[in-house]
Amino acid sequence: MKPRSKKSIQALSWAAILLLVVLAGCASARMDLPKDFLELEDGKNDFQAVTADDARIWLRRFSDKNEAPLSFWVGVLEHEFTKQRGYELVKQGEVNAQLGAGRWFECAANVRGDRVGYLVGVWANDGDITVAEFAARAEVFTARVDDVRAALATVRR
Repeated sequence: MKPRSKKSIQALSWAAILLLVVLAGCASARMDLPKDFLELEDGKNDFQAVTADDARIWLRRFSDKNEAPLSFWVGVLEHEFTKQRGYELVKQGEVNAQLGAGRWFECAANVRGDRVGYLVGVWANDGDITVAEFAARAEVFTARVDDVRAALATVRR
């Protein structure tokens, strides 16, 4: 098997990210929210919640007819955050949710003059991809991230 060129790999990564964007919200996912989060009704299939101090959670679920493994989707998202958006990878780990085994990673970056934290959880099961995202300014992120990470165990269809 011939190794892929860097451009070819980049094109595949962009194609995977485009797939995430295009198919995001095709089916809903849910979770038990940590304290102080309010679920937003937006008329879409995305699950969204916010706090008074502007911490935000999103859940998106979509189908992947290629049934790419969890490691592929974690790699795509880590690449997007660290190489494309300039976030630094802070922590990563595993999570067992009602969806099964998943992975999470935390990133941080300076965005428009504010330090921002970002937590991403990913599950890939039988062609279904679920992505959970949590973002907030650094001080809010630090105060809430442990509760949000614990809540990842409740992510379900």
